[in-house]
Amino acid sequence: METLANIKHDKLLHFFYGTIISFIGIAMFGLQGLWFTVAIGAWKELAYDWFIDGGKPDIWDFLWTILPAGMFILLNFIS
Repeated sequence: METLANIKHDKLLHFFYGTIISFIGIAMFGLQGLWFTVAIGAWKELAYDWFIDGGKPDIWDFLWTILPAGMFILLNFIS
């Protein structure tokens, strides 16, 4: 449990929203809908953080966003 407490709140939010986006992508397009998660995560980091918010894109934020999509793919191949 102590390890989970050390994960930054921002990264957990990226994981949470990545999970929701992955569910929506799968519901709409099946397993190929996980590309939807990759596209939304990339847009958020590049377009929103860089151009709109004036911040700096973070590769770790992107990876935490698409991590649930990777987990869905692994679960699909395991089952």
